[in-house]
Amino acid sequence: MMPHGLILGFHGCELETARRLALGEAALEPSRNGYDWLGEGRYLWVNDLQRGVEWGRERRPRLKSPAVVGVIVDLGRCLNLSQRESVEAVAAAYQDLKETYASQGRLEEFPKNQGKRRALDHRVMEHLHYLREIDGKPPYDTVIGYFAEGEPIYEGGDLRHQNHLQVCVRNPECVLGCFLPTQIK
Repeated sequence: MMPHGLILGFHGCELETARRLALGEAALEPSRNGYDWLGEGRYLWVNDLQRGVEWGRERRPRLKSPAVVGVIVDLGRCLNLSQRESVEAVAAAYQDLKETYASQGRLEEFPKNQGKRRALDHRVMEHLHYLREIDGKPPYDTVIGYFAEGEPIYEGGDLRHQNHLQVCVRNPECVLGCFLPTQIK
């Protein structure tokens, strides 16, 4: 069952950043990478402190003192990718985006996913938000989805070591507060 209402998310970052976020001295900055699969926003591991720790450690030496900050999130108006309506909205955005590229004679420029660089997914999500805006629909506050990542847990299986729920918080007002977790392994 997918979460709704309030959730806990975890974000890997520098220790000093985690402290400043927890004290309210800084705000969680959005990621604006053109390859982030859920589009622009603040990325969190849903209810998975350990995955946040792993992500921070994977970023060494870029992060000198990897840490994790916990984030309390109100999902608000959520594009929940476990629900049929949301999946169909994303599919329609993809189709519209592809038709737009084709009508402009630019299909050779159509974005592609390459490994963990998910330019196509990013572009489709941003196009979906654009379509909502021009249709006069309210924007999504958050996007949440389940993702299969990592090596299979066992031979022949599709369950993977880094499967996770991820949330992308687009509306910063949905971040209700931050804290420093006490049980980091």
